[in-house]
Order: sequence, then C-alpha cells, then structure tokens
Amino acid sequence: MLEIIILEDWQHKLTWISNFIKRYTEFEELDTNIKLVTNDVQEIKKIVQSCTDQNVLLFLDVGSIENDHNIVELGKYIRHCLPLASLVFITEKDNLSTLILEQRLVPLDCIYKIKPVDVIEEAIRQDINVALELVVSHMKSNPEKFVYKLRARYYDIPMSEVLYIASKPNHVNRVVLYAKNIIVEINDSLSSIEKRHQNFFRSHKGFVINLMSVNYFDIRLNRVYFDDENQIWCPLSVRKKQNFKKVWQRINHVN
Repeated sequence: MLEIIILEDWQHKLTWISNFIKRYTEFEELDTNIKLVTNDVQEIKKIVQSCTDQNVLLFLDVGSIENDHNIVELGKYIRHCLPLASLVFITEKDNLSTLILEQRLVPLDCIYKIKPVDVIEEAIRQDINVALELVVSHMKSNPEKFVYKLRARYYDIPMSEVLYIASKPNHVNRVVLYAKNIIVEINDSLSSIEKRHQNFFRSHKGFVINLMSVNYFDIRLNRVYFDDENQIWCPLSVRKKQNFKKVWQRINHVN
C-alpha cells in the first residue's frame, strides 16, 4: 500500500487536494491510504520518523515553509528517514526546482500552482500512479517475497509460504497460487512466474513448484510432496525428473 502525506498551509487548498486524491484513488480502486493531512511541519517530521517502510508519497506545499532553505532542510530530513520515498513539491517559484535538484533531493515532481486546476489534477494523478509503480518495483525486488496482483492491487507473501502455482485448465494466462495459508486465482502465466525466483522449478507443463517447500519426492510415482502426510503434491514429468533431482539436491545440500 502507498501511504500519502500532504503538507499545505491554506486550509481550503489542504481540503481540496486531500478530497481530490481521495476521490481519484477510490474511483480507480488504487492501493493507497491518506496517512496525514496537515499544515504543521513538525507533524510531518514526526510521522516520517515513525514510518516503518518506504512506500510513502509526500505532497509538500513550499508555501507552508518560511523560506526556500527550510523546504530544502525538510526534504533532506525526509530523505534521511525515508531514502526511497516519493517527494512532490508544490510551488509558485520556478527557481526552486533548480535548488531542489542541486541538493539532490531527487523529487518525483514539482507542481506549479500557477497552472490551471485541470493541469494540476492531472499531475497529481500521474504522480500517484508513478509512485505506485515504484512501490510494486520495490516489492518485486525482494527475493524473500512473492508478489501477485488482484484487480488493481498488488499483494505479497513470504516465499517460504509458497507451495506451487498451477495453470487453470481452459483459461489463458490464469493460474492458481497454492500457499500454506491461501489459495488464490490470479492473472499470470507459468512461463513468467518460473523466471522470477531461483527456487521456482517447472515440474510439469501445468505446474511451477517452490523447491524450498518440497518435503519429499517419489521418483517411481513421479510426484513431489509438500507435507508430511503426502496429501499435497504436484506431478513431476518424466523428462524433468533428472534435472529436478539435481537441482533439489543442490539447494538442499544433499549428496
């Protein structure tokens, strides 16, 4: 989820920005949450310091700060606490963007207040979507997580909980994820999934298994089991048998 924080000193603008973002994200069913709407810089610092992850988008109205130096210092503080957060500065000053770049604050965007309302709204929409794409990219870069999409939202579960993924018969690019605590249908393909993690193995044309979750394999029956009772299993194709055995023994340090 993307957490959104808004800093604006004028109450009517604060209300307008927050209401617009709320309407847009709810209509599009985006995975976002407005965490804080304030005109107090100290509140921004406090909540930034308490954030436990980097999935944060901040809209910072420069007019809320006494001078350009202070907005830069606030940006530095945020970058120190949240190096991967997305920063959007809202300003009336053309020269401020140069100062922000010189200080290497790496903003996602600078929105100019003098632009028409529809232009500002479109910029906000684009910023939210780019920030969401960055969140997904961060999620997918974590090798300890498996990321999947349901409708417009992305979710992740520990790779250690993934058992296998099976294609859904008579459905193109539709698979079923089987994990320790969930079973869920998702729009995806096995050919794409098997490339995402070194512990995924295409055991059969209709199955991708998590090698780290394999409990036992029966070469005679051509089956891979995931539980002690041998009730949860996947087929192992004959042509994949020898390769599977080598890979499984290697990752489990079996001679």
